[in-house]
Amino acid sequence: MRRITLLTNPDACNLHCPLCFLNQRALLNCGESNCNGERPPDNNRGRCAFGMGEMNFEIARAAVEKYAAERDASGKRLLREVIPSTMGEPLLYSHFDELLELCRALGIPLNLTTNGTFPGKWGSEDAMGVLLRSCRDIKVSYLASEQFDGWKANVEKLVRVRDRLRENARCATVSLQVTLHKKNLHEVPEIVSWASAIGIDRIKWNKVVVLSVSSQELREMYALDDAQLESLRNEFRSGVYSALSVKHEGSLFFSDSVDLCAVGGKCESCPFADEVWVWPDGHEDHCPNPERRFGCGKNL
Repeated sequence: MRRITLLTNPDACNLHCPLCFLNQRALLNCGESNCNGERPPDNNRGRCAFGMGEMNFEIARAAVEKYAAERDASGKRLLREVIPSTMGEPLLYSHFDELLELCRALGIPLNLTTNGTFPGKWGSEDAMGVLLRSCRDIKVSYLASEQFDGWKANVEKLVRVRDRLRENARCATVSLQVTLHKKNLHEVPEIVSWASAIGIDRIKWNKVVVLSVSSQELREMYALDDAQLESLRNEFRSGVYSALSVKHEGSLFFSDSVDLCAVGGKCESCPFADEVWVWPDGHEDHCPNPERRFGCGKNL
C-alpha cells in the first residue's frame, strides 16, 4: 500500500467553504438511510459521510500498524505515508498529537492537507516546525483564502520556518492545493507569481468537482467548462509559467475523457489503486471519487 488516508474528523472544520463536499452533500437532506428518497445498496456504505463524527484513535492506530507491517519481497516497507483526513481540518482532530507520535515512532511521514488557519498551538513557529519535521509534504488549500483573512500570512510564515529548518536538516515541502473554479480562474497568474516569490515548492491545480446533488445555483457560480480548462492547460503547455521555480501538478493535467472518472483514471488503470481510505467507523474503501462517496454514485 503506497499510502493510507484516515478520515479522522470529516465533520470538524473551523471554516465553511462552499465547495467542500460535505457542504455540497448537506444541501440535500440525506441521512444515513436515503439518497434522493431511496436507500443506497449495502456496497454504498460510507458514501454519505456527513455526521459520521471523529475517528477513535484505536481505529487510527490499528489501520496505521496494519499497513505499516506490509513488506515487499525484499523486506522493504510498502507504506510510504499517512494522510490525516481529507475532509474537515485535520489539525482539529483531538488525537492529532497521538497520530503524529505514532507515525514518528514507526518512521512514517505524514502528508498533511490543511486549510491554513493553523488553529490553536499549530499557529506558532515551534509547532509549525514540528509539522515540517514530521511530514513529507504540507499542502495548504487555496479555497480557504476566500474564507480566512490570515491565510496568506500563515503560508508565508510556514515557508519561513521551512527555510530555517532546511539549513540543517531535511523537512517537508510546502505546496498549495488550488481548486480551480469560475471565480478564481483569473487569479492563476497572481497565484503562480506569489508562490514563486515566497518559495512554494509545488502547486496542485485541481479541477472543481461539483456533485450531482449540488444546487444549480452553486453549479452556475463555480463550474468550469471544458474550453476554459483547455485554455488554461494550453497556457501551461506553452511554457508561460515554466521559468518560475514551482512544480505544477494536479487533476488539471489528467487526460480528459467522458470515460474517465472524476479523479482522472479508468477503474482498470486507476492511479489510486494502491491506496486505501479508512472511514471514522473503521471500514475501508479504495476509490477517492467524491461523486461515489457524496453524490450517491450518480453520473458514473
